[in-house]
Amino acid sequence: MRIFMTLVPACLLVAGCSSEQGNAEENNSDTGMTAAARSGVPAVAEAYRPSFDEALRKAGEGTSPSGACAGVVGQATTVLNNADAAAQDRADAIAALDACYVRSMARFVDTTLSIENPGPQQCISLLRALPVHRSSLGSFFEGTGEDVAGYDKRLADLVGEKVRSACPDNANTILGG
Repeated sequence: MRIFMTLVPACLLVAGCSSEQGNAEENNSDTGMTAAARSGVPAVAEAYRPSFDEALRKAGEGTSPSGACAGVVGQATTVLNNADAAAQDRADAIAALDACYVRSMARFVDTTLSIENPGPQQCISLLRALPVHRSSLGSFFEGTGEDVAGYDKRLADLVGEKVRSACPDNANTILGG
């Protein structure tokens, strides 16, 4: 009887997941979304993918992604500073900036604060990483038409609550506020 009570819910779960996965693949095949986009990873153009993937990997390991993002940001801002760049190239550059500057750093913050009861060590890690991320990468935005303050706000919107909860005394410095 115990085996039956375990097998029935497991079978229903597998059947439900299979159905949902099929529906998701069916819906996404029409939109042309990549596997990365479906998995929750921001979609970036192939030209930015190697550096962006490295940034996400580092962020997921609890290492600041700023160094890996420097390649993405440098490449993207070069495109944005080129008045002759095609509209699609500009759109790809903006998407890559947002993905690396905002999303990869948000992943780093999430990873850093994901331990049970984050404390001073995690706050120090954020204090070392976020101001440097903003100042070093943010300086590339000059002349691109992109507003670094907008990127900083999106990042703060994504991680602000967690940072304020875990590091109340340093939250403003960490978040740039």
